[in-house]
Amino acid sequence: MSLEVLLIPVGIAAIAAIREARSTDLCEKCKTTRITDQQLLHEALLAVGATDLSVAEGRITGYSPYGRITFQRIGEVFLGRVNNAEDETTSNMLAALDMSVGGILQQRTVASLHLRAAEMGMVLVSQTAANGEVQLVFEQAT
Repeated sequence: MSLEVLLIPVGIAAIAAIREARSTDLCEKCKTTRITDQQLLHEALLAVGATDLSVAEGRITGYSPYGRITFQRIGEVFLGRVNNAEDETTSNMLAALDMSVGGILQQRTVASLHLRAAEMGMVLVSQTAANGEVQLVFEQAT
């Protein structure tokens, strides 16, 4: 067996490890989110009051009510932080962001169910309570 055959996979693995280490350094003190979709992250940031957002592939920066923010995709998910702030501030911002993401996903799901009900010849009546709870009722279209 040739030495080249053995060194090529080792070299590929080393390069991948170096890239991963560098990408993690870009977001020091960042905390993991559950967000994998950059468009959803952008919408949620706008919903929590973020402004002057700069969006690049795998990275979003801007200003929020909590301070200057940075989000970086590492692997499959985004990590985020409030720059130059305490961990508690970042945690509070991420909690608000998580609530915003949940609301956006809920709205998308209800809209999708409205379309699906129409395709099935039904009408979907939805009611949203003050606490954000959604009750769905299907009625036969007349």
